[in-house]
Amino acid sequence: MKTLQFIKSLNNTELGKSGTNETYVLVSKNVKGIEKIFDTANRKPSLINLKNGGILSSVHITDGGEFRINGLGDFYRANNVNAGDEIIFERRDNKFYINLHSKTNTIVFQKNSKGFEVLNIDRLKESSIDNVIYYGDSGKLDIDFKVSDKKRSDSPTNTDFYTLKFNNIDLLNSIKSNEYFELTTSNNKTELKKVLVWQFYEYITQ
Repeated sequence: MKTLQFIKSLNNTELGKSGTNETYVLVSKNVKGIEKIFDTANRKPSLINLKNGGILSSVHITDGGEFRINGLGDFYRANNVNAGDEIIFERRDNKFYINLHSKTNTIVFQKNSKGFEVLNIDRLKESSIDNVIYYGDSGKLDIDFKVSDKKRSDSPTNTDFYTLKFNNIDLLNSIKSNEYFELTTSNNKTELKKVLVWQFYEYITQ
């Protein structure tokens, strides 16, 4: 059996939390295999919800200037989806599935040319955190407000942007625009690392 899998780390715009009512997944043009999952014959697939075994039939695909997986509002609300959570789409032969990997102990920072947007600001309790692990090094992470501005000229509202400094070194140029840093606390250890915004896998199973 052939399995195709697309995983996307969600942001607030996709969740309808940035001044719009749209709920969707934006697929990067770099995801060359997405049309193997949602080919032209499957632009309104019925997805088996691996969270509860139900069927999600509201999803529909648009492929104009952008490739979008639309109609996810009910799924987002039912699962209390937050920025940084990973949504998973799978195609196993001719069956389609949807799943979610929630990251409840993670703060997500998305890079913009103007600074970092904190995608789940409600989880940010401190502006300075000691003993953070960053690619093997231990040090201090400073998170400071920088500016409130529009992400784009057509953005309906302003967004707060922050600076991230590890041991007083600015991290803005450490990742590309729209990429993510995740700050995760687990087992009394806090780690900052770059995460993949999307992943695509194709494999054969018996």
